Amino acid sequence: MWVEESLSQQLRRIEQINTKVAAQFSDVIAVGPFQAQIDPSCDMTWLNYAVPVAELGKKAEVAEVVVELREVFTERDRTLRFEFTESLWPTLPEVLEEAGLRLEVRHPMMLCKLATFQPHQASAVQVKQLTAADDTKTLAAFLAVRNQGFNQDFADEPPTDTEIAELREQIQTGKTCCALASLDGIPAGVGVTMPMSGICELVGVATIPALRRRGVAATLCSFLVKDHFQRGGDLVWLSAGDAIAQATYERLGFHLVDSRLNYIDQLRMKVGS
Repeated sequence: MWVEESLSQQLRRIEQINTKVAAQFSDVIAVGPFQAQIDPSCDMTWLNYAVPVAELGKKAEVAEVVVELREVFTERDRTLRFEFTESLWPTLPEVLEEAGLRLEVRHPMMLCKLATFQPHQASAVQVKQLTAADDTKTLAAFLAVRNQGFNQDFADEPPTDTEIAELREQIQTGKTCCALASLDGIPAGVGVTMPMSGICELVGVATIPALRRRGVAATLCSFLVKDHFQRGGDLVWLSAGDAIAQATYERLGFHLVDSRLNYIDQLRMKVGS
């Protein structure tokens, strides 16, 4: 007899799949009940972090492992960070805070199923799913919009050949599904899903500042969510960046289920300051 999956089971499945997906882009190092995921070529804090992957054990034991993890990250010139779902690891925040880490951000964690999905299409927005066969101009446009949308320091610099080649490889291998939205023919927004085993995270949603509040993000996200369900997926999840983003996702059928916590090492930050 089929039994519907509980929310707790869904959250555990999401976290397990998310860890496997992130490992495709990182050097993975097992340290006690944690997995360190280190980007070998980029020291951006949000690309380098540790996740809990097994039962934590006693508080003192976890504290010792955190010291080991700090050494792992320091040896690789990275700042120790943790990302995890709050309800699944309720004892972890206290241990991390006592070890010198602080809560960096608490993101609303949202979930969408096919039964709750509400498609959206702004009339002036067109969305294209990228393929490995797309020309360099198209892939470069995706990267340029992403950089401008997230207001990167290098946003005014054109994407490099290496960045374009890496994007093409990720699309070709199926690690990511990328979409580029245009507003009246002008590249305006980007978004990404990273599918595995019926689950995908919706990430990297960005719109060029001058073209916001015109339905670009909602149409783009709707396109990616619909694509995932049409491919047989059953869950889409995300971490909302702010209240405006959360409201947009709610209109698409996402609902709040938990919080994603990010903890960052204060000791490393003080040394580097």
